[in-house]
Amino acid sequence: MSEQLLARLQGITDEEYLWEPAPVVWTVRRRDGRGEPDQTAWAPEPEAAPPRTLAWSIGHLGWGSLIRADWLVGSHSLMPADADWPTSAADGVTFLRTGLAAWRDGIGTMTDSDLDTVGRSAYPGGLDPTLPLLDIVWWVNKELIEHTAEIWFVRDLYAALRPG
Repeated sequence: MSEQLLARLQGITDEEYLWEPAPVVWTVRRRDGRGEPDQTAWAPEPEAAPPRTLAWSIGHLGWGSLIRADWLVGSHSLMPADADWPTSAADGVTFLRTGLAAWRDGIGTMTDSDLDTVGRSAYPGGLDPTLPLLDIVWWVNKELIEHTAEIWFVRDLYAALRPG
């Protein structure tokens, strides 16, 4: 799935990456010199999330994969506040590629016993410490499928609304 997603992102422009498909969206904005997901200003999070920009969906997948890989096989130090989500298309695609590869490579080192171990992925920002790793793999795959479909839809919508 990740290869198909990355292939589908070829040719993405900065304008398309940051395009807001509705008046209220989740996106990525530069703040204090770094890219931050804009929905952090929403407290509490709305019951039904608004549409998302490509920047938000790509950043969410990239960062979610990176942070979980860190807590699986890395230093166990990345936290949501450390995020610097890309605000350009080229950087976003690279960020996504890096995150997905880190997660895939980390999972590739796991044994059957690791997959059955509760808390093997100790990322504290989710249910990871309370579930077997295989459940976390399922969740990350669900996120990949969900946001890949969303990314493809937003790309199709953007193209359909452009003249010519």
